[in-house]
Amino acid sequence: MADILSQEEVDLLLNAVADGDLEVESEEQERPAAELRDTTVYDFRRPERVSKEQLKGLQSLFENFARELSIMLPPFLRTVVRVDLVSIDQLTYDEFILSVSRPTALSVVNMSPLEGNCVIELSPPLVFPIVDRVLGGKGLPLSEPRELTEIENRIVHRIVLMILESLRRSWEQLIEFHLSVETQESDPLLVQIVAGSEMTILAGYELHIGECVGSMNMCIPLVVLNPVFDQITQQTRFIRRLSPRVAAQTRAHIVRTVKKALTPLDAVLGHARMNLDDVMRLRVGDVVQLDSSIEEPIGVEVDGLVRFKAHPGRRGEQSAVQINVVVHDED
Repeated sequence: MADILSQEEVDLLLNAVADGDLEVESEEQERPAAELRDTTVYDFRRPERVSKEQLKGLQSLFENFARELSIMLPPFLRTVVRVDLVSIDQLTYDEFILSVSRPTALSVVNMSPLEGNCVIELSPPLVFPIVDRVLGGKGLPLSEPRELTEIENRIVHRIVLMILESLRRSWEQLIEFHLSVETQESDPLLVQIVAGSEMTILAGYELHIGECVGSMNMCIPLVVLNPVFDQITQQTRFIRRLSPRVAAQTRAHIVRTVKKALTPLDAVLGHARMNLDDVMRLRVGDVVQLDSSIEEPIGVEVDGLVRFKAHPGRRGEQSAVQINVVVHDED
């Protein structure tokens, strides 16, 4: 049995500890080194306020936006466009503004019916090739960035409106946006939509336009997204719980709907090149010679792409074509 200390001995021990004559092993010294290293650094100045489920929902929405933009831009720019979602980060508004290059193309967007604005930034390596292509050039970048002229600002404004239409369509299952451009600036320090310490969601995109590559950033304050975070979470849970049977039924329904969609179909008899003076002299009854032969099949275009080869003719009293060949992508 252990000896029982008297009150005098207890007092002597306490005094020795207080004077430093007796070393006491701390809990940290007794714990293994592996346990001491099992810690996580947390910065209270930058709290992460978005849960993993909300981030997954936001990622799905931002990826839908990238797909919509990849569909909308190519006809306008007359070239192949690919939009990739690169990152989704949580950071303060000051950190975003200080990371933006100067000069650049910044658009402040009103996110009605949500209360507040977001910022869309188009980098100079992206803006100037777009402007050059819209004005009839080959889409070449500038050797040194500069501020946009008034005409270039109008072109960028039109591009931003197309971006907003893609954003509206990609989020329409969650909220019906009425987006509009408030202002356009080239200096990020002049754009202040929230306090610098406010947390934001920053979605970074990489755009491939022809042979040029540029970046686009969308910065949305958390205070603007707060009213829809619950809906984003519910949407993420619904997607995750989708059973294989329900997924197959959903896919079949989508396929049936797509098959009923209307698309333009054009049978092109041929082409002819004429100078403007000859076109102005054309009169009723004139004959324009095409570059095709009556023995050769003509191209049948579906939404502007040649998908079939056919011979023209008539069926009853209507003009018609007889499909002879299906043109595949590799052809």
